[in-house]
Amino acid sequence: MFQSIIQDPWVVPEHTADLLNCWMRRGGSKTQKKWWNLVPSCIWWSIWKERNNRCFKNITNPMQKVKENCINTLYFWCKEEGIYEVDQVVDFLGSL
Repeated sequence: MFQSIIQDPWVVPEHTADLLNCWMRRGGSKTQKKWWNLVPSCIWWSIWKERNNRCFKNITNPMQKVKENCINTLYFWCKEEGIYEVDQVVDFLGSL
């Protein structure tokens, strides 16, 4: 999802550490890098929550809803990191 935003062809690395190294190099300014570094955790958290809903509550969301939940989670996490203006979030997502 986030890779399609920046139109960068990408294959998932074999190891989690390699994946995190790929992500840590992304971003523009120091602040944007800090926000960008939230993305892997946000994706994993969203997938984990969806997995738990499917396994324990027998609730399945369509892929678009999973993506929406991920973006919403990223928005709230970014707010915790100091983004309070909607324009800043839009600019950040636009920079990806």
